[in-house]
Amino acid sequence: QPPATHLLLYLSEETWKDDRLVEQVQAARADKLPIVMAHETRPQRGGCQFSRFFETTPQVLVAGGLYKELAIACIGGAHRDISLRLLAMALGAKSSGGGQSCLPRFAL
Repeated sequence: QPPATHLLLYLSEETWKDDRLVEQVQAARADKLPIVMAHETRPQRGGCQFSRFFETTPQVLVAGGLYKELAIACIGGAHRDISLRLLAMALGAKSSGGGQSCLPRFAL
């Protein structure tokens, strides 16, 4: 199995309810893996205001600079495809050229 290249951290109102996630984020940071944060904004999918994460994220991660990088907003409706493409690009996807995207359609 190839080694991980990124950690995708899905931020919703449920994110920090499992203590194992803290260990996984700390391990990714120790391994110098890029952490790509996807911020769920849609209430029907558990979305919340980003400010909530400063209250619910363990202080060791906040103080360590977890949120220095911008999170990519997961937005529905007309902007959904843009959100997905931004996430895919942050995870290393490349355009196939010719105006066509090599990014698959998937539900987020």
